[in-house]
Amino acid sequence: MPGLELTSRGCSPGRIRRSVALRGLVCASLSAAGFTGLSPSTGAAEPLSLKQPGWIASVAFSPDGKRLANACSDRTARLRDANSGEEIAVLTGHRDYVVAVGFAPDGKTLATGSYDHTACLWDVGSSRLRSTLHGHRGAVMSVAFSPDGSALATSSLDTTVRLWSVDTGELQGTFRGHKSWVNSIAFSPDGAALISGSSDGTVKVWDVRAQRVKTTLRATDAEVRSVAISPDGKMLAAGIRYGIVKLWLDGKERAGFKGHESDVWSLAFTADGKTLISGDGDWDKPGQVKLWDARTGQLLATLEHTGEVLSVACSPDGRRVAAGSRDGTLKVWEVSTLLKGAR
Repeated sequence: MPGLELTSRGCSPGRIRRSVALRGLVCASLSAAGFTGLSPSTGAAEPLSLKQPGWIASVAFSPDGKRLANACSDRTARLRDANSGEEIAVLTGHRDYVVAVGFAPDGKTLATGSYDHTACLWDVGSSRLRSTLHGHRGAVMSVAFSPDGSALATSSLDTTVRLWSVDTGELQGTFRGHKSWVNSIAFSPDGAALISGSSDGTVKVWDVRAQRVKTTLRATDAEVRSVAISPDGKMLAAGIRYGIVKLWLDGKERAGFKGHESDVWSLAFTADGKTLISGDGDWDKPGQVKLWDARTGQLLATLEHTGEVLSVACSPDGRRVAAGSRDGTLKVWEVSTLLKGAR
């Protein structure tokens, strides 16, 4: 998702990052689907559309692709059947907006991050709260499990990244180095590195064992809203304010382009690493979800929406894309046919 700092109710994520004093809103909706630049024969089926009681700042598929989780501004996280959209559980316990969700690699645990400065670990099977992680001094904007599921990383408006034991809930380390909000994090596939994107305009690569910065990539003079890493660990992507997307291959900048008109709040790679998915939006303007060829930067498809797109996710099999945005609508598209036709 994306790191999303918010202002008062009714404000956009863009404005929140400009003022920490105000609390906020980053909402959810993905309405009226449509594909641009594609013939009808390559279009995807009508998406599954699910209405939520608030904006959706984060979405995630379970590792087996059967469940879909989303963070909601009503202080809950919700679990749904990814195929039917049927609501399975509503997770309550946070005291402020929930803005981050993520499944453990075994699918048995869900992590959430909130504006109440905490992260929570939930048992997916029973929908019960396992533990609450205290320590951040600002909203927890992103969560990520290590590939072996033993650790959880969290990032915050307090400019830090923290590492926790999933079994005990104990703090294992605090990574300091960013000069502003840390909006998005992701582990490398081997778990040795952690990637973070910040409003200070940098992407940092951390050595997890040593808990120090290995590399700092100067992404832009603008804020980095989101980061993603390819399944093979070779490519990094950053979604940046003002619609910029940047890609690094083996640590070297490969491409930088204006992919959207508004801030790129969320990024995700497909499981094969061939496609990069990006979502954008700005306040009350329509947002888009775009699918790119990760090797060439070629635009494969554009999904048009009426709301500000705040979060995107791809199913493990690469067949479906989910997105949430400002008006409280969660949509899920079947894109396998679309991608095959576009290529």
